[in-house]
Amino acid sequence: MSSWRAESGYVGRYLGTGVFNTALGFGVIFLLMWAGVSPVAANGAGYGCGFVAGFALSKRLVFRSRGSAAGEALRYAGVFLLAFLLNLLALRLALDALAWPAPVAQVAAGVVFTASMYVMSRTMVFSPR
Repeated sequence: MSSWRAESGYVGRYLGTGVFNTALGFGVIFLLMWAGVSPVAANGAGYGCGFVAGFALSKRLVFRSRGSAAGEALRYAGVFLLAFLLNLLALRLALDALAWPAPVAQVAAGVVFTASMYVMSRTMVFSPR
């Protein structure tokens, strides 16, 4: 199988499982914002809820990894934290510097998270050894 074909399979499965994780995360975020929680706190809660689901989906369905669950979970936690920090940076930039409405800022920050999480998961967490 060509490397392009294999990579497109990973990306396709990542995007497919991401629909579920996105619905879960944004559902929590927007529900909490509707309830009066700050956008940053709501963002943290939404991404926290998606953490476990994201790891399980990535390990089993996206990358079909047979590696050590404990080792991969630790690496996943590290890249998740880094991607989340990038997400918060994008959120603060969109809210403060660009003065975007909170829902638009949340979606833009989500795109930053999703792209960075894929690249880091593929290269640092579930990459072939």
